[in-house]
Amino acid sequence: MLKKIDYLFFGYVLITTILLLISWNQAPNAAELLTTRVIIVVGVLGIVFFYNKVKNSILELIRNIYPIIISGYFYSETVFYNKFIWDNLDQKLIDLDQFIFGFQPSLVFSEVFSSKLFSELMYFGYFSFYLLIISFVVIAYYKLKEESSELIFKFAASMLLFYLFFGVFPAAGPQFYFPSPEKDLPVAFVFDKIMHFIQTNAEQPTAAFPSSHVGISIIILLLLRRRTPLFFKIAIPFVIILILSTVYIKAHYAVDVIGGIIIAPIILYLASILYRIPFLNKDTKL
Repeated sequence: MLKKIDYLFFGYVLITTILLLISWNQAPNAAELLTTRVIIVVGVLGIVFFYNKVKNSILELIRNIYPIIISGYFYSETVFYNKFIWDNLDQKLIDLDQFIFGFQPSLVFSEVFSSKLFSELMYFGYFSFYLLIISFVVIAYYKLKEESSELIFKFAASMLLFYLFFGVFPAAGPQFYFPSPEKDLPVAFVFDKIMHFIQTNAEQPTAAFPSSHVGISIIILLLLRRRTPLFFKIAIPFVIILILSTVYIKAHYAVDVIGGIIIAPIILYLASILYRIPFLNKDTKL
C-alpha cells in the first residue's frame, strides 16, 4: 500500500530523472545514474511489498523513513544535472559576500579563530547535523507516534525541496571553488578527521546555496518547538554552532547561511502544502 511519503519520493525521482535526461550531455555517467535510480526504485517497491507481508519493527521503521535514509545520495547527485540553465554561480555568491561584509567570511573566519580547540568545536558543530536528524527521527517516530507520519513527511519533503532547488542552482561552495591554499581546511583533534572523511566521500561540488544544513536544522527546530520544548532548548546551541561551522569549515559562503535561514520557513510551508494535497490523503494499494 502506497502512502503519502511514497508519492513524495516517486514524484521527486520522476522530476529529477527528467532533469537528468535534459542534462544528459552534462553527466558523463548518466547511464549509471539512471541504473542506480532503477535499483533504488525497485528496492523501495520491495520494501513496501515485504512490509505488507512481514511484520517487523526494523522493516517498519525503514519503510516509513526511507526517503530520509536515501536523501544523502540525492543530495550529492545534483551536481550531475544542475547546470542546464546556468553555469556555476559561485563567483556571484562571492561578490555578494564581499558587498555585504567587505571581506570573505568563509576565508577569514578560520584564519582569525585558528586554535585547534575552537576548530574542534566547529567541526563537531557541523557533525551535529547528523545527530539532529537522528534525534528528530527518533523523537518523531517513537515519542510523537500519532504525529509521526506528518512530521516525517514534512521533514523528508523539506529535504527534497532543497535538493530540487540545488538541481537548478549550481553552486559548489568555498571548499571546492577556491584554490589552495585558500580552500585548505583548519586542523583540529578528532572531528576534523571525521568531517574530512565525510566531505571526501559524500560531498560533491554542489548544493552550496542556500545551506540545507542550516535550513534543515531550523526546520527541525520549527517542527519540534512546541511538541518537545525540552529538545528545542537543548538543540538551539547545537544549531547555532552548526550555523557558524558551515562558514568556518568552508562548506558555505556567508550568504548561503543567510539564504538557509530565510528559506527554511518557506520550505516548511511548501512541505505543509504538499502534505495537504487532496489526492495524497488516501493510501493506495500497490
